[in-house]
Amino acid sequence: MGPDGSALVVAVGDGTSAATVLRAWERWGESLAEHLDGAFAFALWDERKKALVLGRDRFGIKPLSYFPTPGGVVFASETAAVAAHPLVTPEIDATGIGAVLSQIRSPGTGVLRGMLEVPPGHTVTFTPRGRTVRRYWALRARPHELDRAATIARVRELLEDSIGREADGTDPAVLLSGGLDSSVLTGLVAASTGRAPRTFTVLFGDTAAAVPDRPYAEEVVRMWHCDHREITVRPGELLDPVTLAEVLAAKDQPTPFGDKNTTPYLFSGYVARHVPVVLSGEAADALFGGHDGAVEEGRVLTSFPWIERSRRFGMPYGIGTGLIDPALLRAVDIEGHLERTFREALDEVPHLPGDKPVDRLARQIDHLHMTRLLEQAVPHSERLGAAAGLDIRFPFADHRLYDLLYNVPAAEKSFEGREKSLLRAVGRDLVPASVLTRAKVPYPITYDPEYKAGLVRRLRDLLADGSAPVRPLVDLAGVRRVIDDPASLDRGGWLGRADAEMILQLDAWLRRLRVHVRL
Repeated sequence: MGPDGSALVVAVGDGTSAATVLRAWERWGESLAEHLDGAFAFALWDERKKALVLGRDRFGIKPLSYFPTPGGVVFASETAAVAAHPLVTPEIDATGIGAVLSQIRSPGTGVLRGMLEVPPGHTVTFTPRGRTVRRYWALRARPHELDRAATIARVRELLEDSIGREADGTDPAVLLSGGLDSSVLTGLVAASTGRAPRTFTVLFGDTAAAVPDRPYAEEVVRMWHCDHREITVRPGELLDPVTLAEVLAAKDQPTPFGDKNTTPYLFSGYVARHVPVVLSGEAADALFGGHDGAVEEGRVLTSFPWIERSRRFGMPYGIGTGLIDPALLRAVDIEGHLERTFREALDEVPHLPGDKPVDRLARQIDHLHMTRLLEQAVPHSERLGAAAGLDIRFPFADHRLYDLLYNVPAAEKSFEGREKSLLRAVGRDLVPASVLTRAKVPYPITYDPEYKAGLVRRLRDLLADGSAPVRPLVDLAGVRRVIDDPASLDRGGWLGRADAEMILQLDAWLRRLRVHVRL
């Protein structure tokens, strides 16, 4: 409460305290958010002005949804909480189905009809006069005037400062996979704080496949003498119905990622037994061009880069749509949804007059990853960690770094002829040589036969349930083929599994929120 009892902050995130938001409101008014750093979402009511202000951090790490009503607005950090309000009837239409299945939507839109989100880098203010949406941060195109050595030095300086902010008042701890991002982060923490951080790596037990990152993580641990713990997730834990329900609640909408959701949730719960706050290397891929590698001269984007990649694997609409009824995909015009959102996103990309074609392309790729894919990746970890009682912080998600690196020419980002050349240069004295030269691998998954058998059992139960809300959306013949031939789940390593994971999660989500499908 403000000194005169006039203002109240009802929600904040991370290190941004309610008192900080109140002081910022009193000093800067509606421009308060641009003076806040880190991950945050807040709602502030000013009784004097009869104003409700909702604000969200620059990268959308903290969630904040709202639903306008004739007499006001319902808001919450979770879609499910808004959907449960008596003034809200949870419905999903063709646009929402397209957004769920493609995992792509316009910033500020929700997946339920009439539900909106505070877009990253925005505030939304409600007064008796109506609603005002204000953007307080965006990527800008500027000339890059630093040479390579100065750029590398500036990146390291900003990373060290970001680490200092995120780790302030805590014993430094890092989620160490053994990949380049988390390894450089570990080295930066140790070098800048003068203390070896506590580190945590996830493994799978029993008959699950080995984690290829493990030897590299062990090298980093030896280099910096980290207080290290390896945390084992057992395949049986990934099938626990209670855990699956908790993960879906944490994610707040269905995804095709299955144990790529469940593993980090369980891992976070184990880490939370040892430390309350931990640093993560998430966001480095979007920042340093780690998703697409070196930019190819003459390439023309036809869709989002990750959709282009999925199409090369025979998935025209993205991961996880292989068991959706083809007639439904046509009815919701998912192809049109992807085209519209892609063109909308391209129109937002800022360029400089006279940019070389390769630099225009690089800006497009970076902007799409930073504004459309990043919001999937970092909130993914934040939500799962928070639900498990762990405060995960992201030093790479620093807007000063993004402002800088968005404007570095494409050739300088990959001056070694490969992705993340700048980050490798920053980390040259911070990680073992093997980490600098290793190939990138995805987040680990389990290949235990028990997990695949569990998916088949759940598909069989779904098929037998005539009242399952997802049935009208599903290719039932395709589900029967998977049940008869579980080897099809192994397509693409885990891509076949993603088809099954999507319809199972979609069914559970429709039930949990009592969503009405209105096509």
